[in-house]
Amino acid sequence: MVLYIFNCKPQFPIICDVDGYVIAAKSEKSFEKYIARAPLKPDSFYPVIDCNGRSWRFYGDRDVISPITFKRRWSKKEVIAVFNNRINFSNEKRLYSEKSLSSKRYDRIFREIVDLILSELKQSS
Repeated sequence: MVLYIFNCKPQFPIICDVDGYVIAAKSEKSFEKYIARAPLKPDSFYPVIDCNGRSWRFYGDRDVISPITFKRRWSKKEVIAVFNNRINFSNEKRLYSEKSLSSKRYDRIFREIVDLILSELKQSS
């Protein structure tokens, strides 16, 4: 069970980058399911990005998500880089295009990436 510091929760869906192993979740329950498979290291924390671009931290050894972080927001390009540089992918690594970013809204890009990650996670299970 994942706990939240200050009873403050990220807005789902979220993306979590565990040293290149990228997961996405549309709910707390699905986050718990996918994070259980991730290669977590003791005494480490991992960036979490919510659908509004807000930055969070996941502490794997305590199963805690915290809003306390040095980084406040993630840009479109940074979210795309997390996806494109992932190490967990199917046989055919799909990349998200960085072209025409100014014409796409952040929430659209984020949700498309979440859907791509989830489709790959479902294929690997």
